[in-house]
Amino acid sequence: MPAVEKLVDHAREMLRWNRSIRLTAITEPAEVAVKHILDSLLLLRFTPFPGRILDFGSGAGYPGIPLAVALPGSRFLLLESSGKKCAFLSHTLRKLSLANAEVVQARLETNRRLPIGRFEHIVTRATLPAGEAVTVLLPYTAAAGRILLMRGPGKGKGKSPGEEDFSPPKDARERTIRFELPLRMGSREIREIRIG
Repeated sequence: MPAVEKLVDHAREMLRWNRSIRLTAITEPAEVAVKHILDSLLLLRFTPFPGRILDFGSGAGYPGIPLAVALPGSRFLLLESSGKKCAFLSHTLRKLSLANAEVVQARLETNRRLPIGRFEHIVTRATLPAGEAVTVLLPYTAAAGRILLMRGPGKGKGKSPGEEDFSPPKDARERTIRFELPLRMGSREIREIRIG
């Protein structure tokens, strides 16, 4: 199945399942295309993605599933705490024949380490404020790995709650890229934190 068909099938399944379990508030087809699919694929600006990739808080599978479709040579772990969302993710991976991704139901906590190993790349979309996300994800980041934090604009001017006091680890390099979505659907930013 061609990549575009897989992306469309994922969105179609997401909207179908969304009727019975809440996967997303975004349900208009144009918004799904821009705010879910295109938004996820903006991460391709940060290629290459060698090694393992963790999608933390995968939810409806964004950005993990579009990335797994676009990067068939990479290995993905979609981590989600909700059992219902994990059922949707597992169903969708089977339906799309995405053998390069797997689903794990778990919650990352700062006081208990999960046996999932370390990842060269960790992506997360609007799950936690930057400081909290980095604290939780750092133990799962490989040496010379990176964390990619995706978020929309905060309310009003300035930073989101929890952002003000955040500074990356001492040996980290950081950059932020901002994007304007088409059809005047808003702006996005991706903050890359490279470790080591």
